Amino acid sequence: MNRIFPTILAAAALSGCGGPNYTLSGKAGLAPGDTLRLCSPYENDSVLAVTVVRSDSTFRIRGYVAEPTIANLMHNDRRIGAPILLEAADIRLEPTGDVRNWQFTGTPLNDAFNAMNAAQVSLGNIMQAMENEPDTPERKQRLDSLSRIYRQIPGDALEANRDNLLGAFLYSRRADADPAKARERLAQFPDELQHHPVLESVRRQIEAIERSSVGQPYMDLALKNAAGETVTLSSLVGPGRWVLLDFWATWCGPCCREIPHLKEVYDAFSDRRFVIYAVSIDHDTARWQQFVSENELPWTNVLSPGGGKQSPAAEMYGIHFIPSNFLISPEGVIVAKNLPGKQLQARLEELMK
Repeated sequence: MNRIFPTILAAAALSGCGGPNYTLSGKAGLAPGDTLRLCSPYENDSVLAVTVVRSDSTFRIRGYVAEPTIANLMHNDRRIGAPILLEAADIRLEPTGDVRNWQFTGTPLNDAFNAMNAAQVSLGNIMQAMENEPDTPERKQRLDSLSRIYRQIPGDALEANRDNLLGAFLYSRRADADPAKARERLAQFPDELQHHPVLESVRRQIEAIERSSVGQPYMDLALKNAAGETVTLSSLVGPGRWVLLDFWATWCGPCCREIPHLKEVYDAFSDRRFVIYAVSIDHDTARWQQFVSENELPWTNVLSPGGGKQSPAAEMYGIHFIPSNFLISPEGVIVAKNLPGKQLQARLEELMK
């Protein structure tokens, strides 16, 4: 798309709603003339505005939002700073630490988000420093306690902001895996947020989890393997054949630690028509191809990257975390979810009697 087109659209939108009501500015660490896009990740990355870095390396975006929304400041495919709670105010980019975590300041919602992140970073640094301490029961007890507090920080921030967009955004990133509980929690947000794109994304995720729950028929996938050939999940499902649909990534430590256990299960049951359809959500195709080759993964390996967003295949199956897996029966029904290697082996022994 021609770069000037979104700018024209933004200008047209502003002229119809009384002019800009927000300003976003700062230094993004880019060269003069570089292009920045302001995108809405909960609305298919639609472009809200486009600007060019000035000769003094600063940028400035002025626009209009009818209601607070979540936005990402993008340079090519790289996000600059943390997600922005875009609202009618002057918002400024403050470079601190890693570029993806640079903060946006100037509004109560952004400042509350920054405070939550700062609390987690501070606690994370303390926990990291403790890694060099002697391994004693006291150290383990303290680490366990700090870990619980670390995980609770976003939950506390969510509860404190349940009446605004920050609470909705935080819930979208940690929605309950149980659909009934998720719907109950969703209903607790105020009416004016119920149809906001952020909560609509949670609703879609709940529906995906319901479609991929135990007892439901599997949903077909058609993805490319390391050789660039399209392999469908349906080509593996059939009479007498048990299929493990496994979601993973090379950068996921728990996924990689599970591979030896999967190999044991595969070696034990592959001659009894057990197969694996492993879906990687890696963005780096070359790294994934090399990993599959070097680790000699003997099952069907395919790739479903997200292009900066969630993998479409993972979204279809309502994936909250990886590794995640689904055991599919010869009749094409999901009979179990998220079985680690030893549990998977025991379940296959039971099913194949």
